[in-house]
This record gives sequence, structure tokens and C-alpha cells, in this order.
Amino acid sequence: MWRKLRRSFTAERFALSPVWVQLLTIFVVSGCLIFLFSPLLGDLATSYRIFADPANYALAEGPMQLGFGLVLVLLGLVLFSFIISVLSAALVELIANIRRGSLPFRRSGHILFINYNIKLPLILDQFNLRAKEKGMVEPVVLLFSKASIVSGFRAQFSKDRWPFLDIYLRQGDVMAFSTYERLSIFKALGLVLLLPDHEEDKFSADNYNLKILTSLTNDQAFFKHLSDRQLSRRPMKCAIELSNQPDSRNIAMAMTAHDSGSLFSVITPGDVIGSILSRAKVDVVYYKVFFEILSMDGNTIQFIDPKRLSKRESLTGQPFEDLMFCFKGGTLLGYSRVNEAGRFEMNLCPFGEKLGASDWLIFMTENVNGIKYASGPPNALSLKHEEIFPPNEFASKRICVIGDTWPLGNMADFMDLTSLEAMQEAHFVFAEPNEYLKSDFHKKLQEADYDNLIINLDDELGFRLTMLLVSANRKNSSFLSKIVTILSDPVTEQLLSKNLLKSNTILSHKLSARYIAQLSFQKNLDRLFKELAYPEGAEFNLLEVGKHIPRDLLKNSQEVKQMLAAHQLIYLGTVDRDKNIHLGASDFDDTQQILVLSQGEV
Repeated sequence: MWRKLRRSFTAERFALSPVWVQLLTIFVVSGCLIFLFSPLLGDLATSYRIFADPANYALAEGPMQLGFGLVLVLLGLVLFSFIISVLSAALVELIANIRRGSLPFRRSGHILFINYNIKLPLILDQFNLRAKEKGMVEPVVLLFSKASIVSGFRAQFSKDRWPFLDIYLRQGDVMAFSTYERLSIFKALGLVLLLPDHEEDKFSADNYNLKILTSLTNDQAFFKHLSDRQLSRRPMKCAIELSNQPDSRNIAMAMTAHDSGSLFSVITPGDVIGSILSRAKVDVVYYKVFFEILSMDGNTIQFIDPKRLSKRESLTGQPFEDLMFCFKGGTLLGYSRVNEAGRFEMNLCPFGEKLGASDWLIFMTENVNGIKYASGPPNALSLKHEEIFPPNEFASKRICVIGDTWPLGNMADFMDLTSLEAMQEAHFVFAEPNEYLKSDFHKKLQEADYDNLIINLDDELGFRLTMLLVSANRKNSSFLSKIVTILSDPVTEQLLSKNLLKSNTILSHKLSARYIAQLSFQKNLDRLFKELAYPEGAEFNLLEVGKHIPRDLLKNSQEVKQMLAAHQLIYLGTVDRDKNIHLGASDFDDTQQILVLSQGEV
């Protein structure tokens, strides 16, 4: 301390030293002056009064007090001016640090977001919904690498949009681990590394995120912290977003590998979201299903300890087909468990399997607190109904694709060969944008009677084409239900999804934002959505009313559940003629399709 004080006596050292050192130096010098002038002014008390309050100089008597008292008054004025200047400068610097986001964060239980992209506000929307449902305000820290990004986000920040989030903006060197220590990363609930918008291309953006990941994983204390949390079955929810380059994903998986499973969830467009979008192009209903279950305010997937639902009666050993009829307020989808190695395991649609002692239940529910257990009748399954024909997982449809802006993805996994060949013939790509807007082309689309019409253009051209088709066919609801527009801009999507237009839209960024938000709170959902999105394992399927199931069988929802369960299908909800989904519906008047969950090829 004394060494710092000695160094602070030079003008340069004094100006660059911390505020507390500057103040301490001023107080020490003031004390020394009061003490040194006390023999000349009569006593220590008189010296202090004259130094601290110049008005006491009026009481000075004799040449000694008048002369040396005047000097002490002037020194006191100068030193007190120094104190005011130091405090003013400290306050100005504090305000500047707040605006720049340079302050530390000393709280715990927060989610840390690194980087900015267009999905961040949409993710915060989901966080706000979750906090609202819990009835509490949750802390969120946003870390950006540039002060300009902080200023830009602060300009669009609205407390009214996120009233249940306590958002802290911070700026710092994202490549230095000291930055994360300053933000209490060891006390955080989760960490989400978003793909930055400010990089020139996807390759550079991936490298940017991989460098940040390297900075995090190179710190042995933090890597051990993640490992210990994983082994204690209280994992820190960590996710990294990358582009569609397989090399980037492989590197991230290798860097975060652990015996109990990967410490980070790796999110890429070609993974879950890409597969969902591919299947949505076959039938937009699949997009709407995932869009709802990924939302924080709709039907969501929840993992629940069976002991919480049935405290008096043990559910261990009961078969799945009996348990699925014993709960109200949610739909039982399967079991989950953590093995001895700490790895998460999941089993959806486990017909014929009994609940294990350490198994948890997987539910789809609108309100997790509304799930109630009530002993159901044993052997609740009915006999297989001969008129029910589960659909093949490969759809047979006539699909038209307009444009080539967005990749078609793995559509081949969800369509039969005949449909794929027909889609190649009905894939229209024009060199001139005006060709898409000609009335002759629109008439050709209407007369062809496609099952789905996918507008796969950039946002501006796709918006114009959608408006033209919708405006010309307002009274043809059947044709309007076939139009599916793929977009990236949330504002354009909101305009097209209004009831006035009744247009089906696919917004990849919004779907990705909901997916990232879900993983931020339940890391295990990564495995579940991968299984649901791909054709392998359990997946969603649609039964056409009149083709796969007779309409006269759709009378009572409980009977429908039993009939479908006899075919090892889990009833989830209905789809009306406008392609709107109704999860858990009991009314079948306007039903065109039945949404089910099935295991493997049906």
C-alpha cells in the first residue's frame, strides 16, 4: 500500500491510479499539512478548523496565525477541490462504464449470452414468457465484443417487451477468460454462444465462435466445473451455435467431449432445425407442431419424477400402456433416465416396457403443475381396429417449389421416390425475378392442383408473390392452405401470418430461437428433439381422416386414444382444414388429420 502511495505522488501516477488511492493520497497529505501547521497556529484543533473551514480564518490573531493560516486556507481549498474533481471524474467514468457495459456482474443464477444475432430478441421473448409463468424476474447477461453493438442493442431495448427479465448489457474481450470471470461464469445457470452477425461470412463466424469456445475450455478450472456439474446430474446448460459446416460441428463436439456426454449442445441449421424445415415443406403442420412445443407458453416437453405425481403409490413396474391412461393434464410420451456413467437415455413410445425404479416420465403438457395422477383401469388398450391404417413415414404428395433461395435439405427422408421425381419437375427457378410475378405463371400454379406450394424465394420477392397469390384467391381457402412461404425476417413473417391473409409461413430464425431457448433450460431436450426431427426412432405422424382412420370413429377422445394406442400410436391432437393444430383436442367436428407419435416405421 505504501509503495502505491509513494508512486502516486507523481502527477502521472496520481492521474492513472485508482480512485481509492487518489482519495487516500489526498487525505494523507491533508493530515500531514494539518499536523505540520499545528505548532505554527497554536494547536492541532485550530489548525484543523482553519484547514477544513476557511471561515475560521476570521478568528486568527497575530502575524503567525494570519500568515500561516492564509497558506493553510489556500492549501485546504486546493485539496478539497481535488476531492471534488476525483469524485466527479469517478462518477463520470462510472456512467461511461455503465453505458459501455464495462462493469462486472456479481450475482448468480443468470444465463450468459455471448454475441448478437437476429435471433437474440426472439430468444429473450421466450425467456420472458418462462419467467412470467414462474412469476419472477430472472437475470440475463448479454456480452458483446464491441461497444457499438452494446449501443445498438440499447437503442432497441424495451423494458415493456421483456418486463420479467433483468437484462444486463456488458462489453469486453470475448477471447479472454478474465472477461467471463468478471461476469461470474462459475455461478451462471447456463451459457449460450450465438453465431455473430458482425463477421463477414459463415466460415469466419464459425472460427470466431470456436476461438471463444477454446478460451472457455482451455481454462482447467471452468472445464472441471462443467464436468463436476455434469457428473452431479445438475449440468450447466451450455450451447454453441455454428453454421452448417460439418467440420465446425466436429471440432466443437471434440472440444467439449466428456465421459458423461458432451458438455456443450452444438446447434447447427443442418441439424434439428434443418430437418424440421425439410419436413415442414412436405406438410406445414410439422412446422406448426414443433413451433408450439418449442414455445415457452404453449404445450412443452417436460421431464417429471414419478414420485412427485404419485407419492402414496409406486409406479415402478407398471407398463407404459397402462400408465399413459393414468394421468390428466398432459400426454405421456415415454421414459428417461441417467445411466451409471451419467449419460442421459430416453425411450419414446415404449409400448410393452415397464417403468424402471430410476426412470422419469416424459410429458407433453400446457401446464406442468396441472398434471395429476389417478389410477386408470388395467389393460385399458382396446383391440386393434381393422379400419385404422397407420400412415407410411414416406409421404406421397405433389409438391411445387418456387425458387432456390433456401436449401431443400433432407426432404428425401420424408417423401417417396415418385413424389421426389414429381417435385423435381415442379421446381421453378427463373433467371429474372419478374417471371415469378406474371399472371400466366400464377394461373399455371392454380390449375396444377398441387398438394403444397412452397415459396422458396428471398424475403422481398417471396412477400410480393405471396401477396399476389393470396389477394387473387381470397375466397379459395383450399388453395390458400397450400401456400407455404419460407422467410427469415420476423417482421415480414408477422405481416403474412395475420388472419387477413391466412398464409402459412415458415420462419427459420424464430424456430431456431425457440429451440435455443429450450436448450438453455433443459439440455436433455437436445436428444429428444433430434429423435423427433429425424425419420429414425420416434417421430410425429399424421393420420388422414377418411383414409387412415374413419370419421365415424372420432366421437370420444378417450376412445380414440385407446384405439390408437392399440396400434402403438400416441394421440397428440387434431389438425383442421386450415392446417391449424389443436394439441389435446377432444372436438373432432372440423378434423382433417390426427397427429400422433409413433416409434419407428409405421
